[in-house]
Amino acid sequence: MLKLPNLNSLITFINAAHTGNFAKTAKALCITPAAVSQQIKQLESHLDTTLFERSKLGVELTQAGQQYLYFANQAIESLQRGQASLDQLKQQTIFTLHTLPSVASLWLMPKVLHIMEQHPDLEIRVEASHTSVDFNLSRCDASISFGKQDKSLNHDFLFQDEVHLVASPSLVNGIAQGDLDALLEKPMIHIDWGDENPYLPNWQDWLTAAGYRNRKPNKGPQFNLSSMAIDAAIQGKGLLLGQGLFIQNALKTGQLITLSPITLPLRKAYYLIYPDRTKNKDGAMRLIERLKGGGDYVCC
Repeated sequence: MLKLPNLNSLITFINAAHTGNFAKTAKALCITPAAVSQQIKQLESHLDTTLFERSKLGVELTQAGQQYLYFANQAIESLQRGQASLDQLKQQTIFTLHTLPSVASLWLMPKVLHIMEQHPDLEIRVEASHTSVDFNLSRCDASISFGKQDKSLNHDFLFQDEVHLVASPSLVNGIAQGDLDALLEKPMIHIDWGDENPYLPNWQDWLTAAGYRNRKPNKGPQFNLSSMAIDAAIQGKGLLLGQGLFIQNALKTGQLITLSPITLPLRKAYYLIYPDRTKNKDGAMRLIERLKGGGDYVCC
């Protein structure tokens, strides 16, 4: 078996390759430039090849150095994945759930707090972000996903949502109930989901369904988070096509009211996705079953 180089020399080599300067590498690693030079020389001696061309301006990778850098990066990334997998084992008593920010604040958190009240033995951590989860590198046990993801993961259906025309009572005060012509003169709040926009019904879709095919949507505030759009609607900034599961609390408290029976379904469902390793975690499947039981809601 080939004798492997010292790990510190590999880390120093990778940093030097990125900075092109031993002094900058030394500063980044909190060692002396002489120590950097010595570690690189030891690595070159171990490999019996020159990795850098030295000059007064700095250092530059040789062809051999460029080739070796690829494998050095792969080795370090592999070790990082291995360490992440060990971190997963250390978190056996905590169920870590990832989801989108709006799902977390408007649907998930009230449900999680209720579950934890009923089952104090369950420890749940919620992480919210727009970034999809790599379960090989993350400590997350499950993720609430808009649409299906990697086929190698388990996919449990949660709910299929739909949008409703809603607004603050103050915005529509004085307009007769059912007078769509008058309602549609108000500003319209827009939600931009980027790449997911084709799966979210927009104002043109709703206007067409309501019989206003030739009418263009009005201008209004635009947000990339449903939670921000709902807050704007509550403040009376415009009409909103709100997701049923996200607006149910605002409807119950009277902060928003529904203005039409016309609803449109989202073109993707929400799923709870998780790797096979999650099935072996104490209490995980019990929690998953509780989460799966919470998609029903009464809107309007």
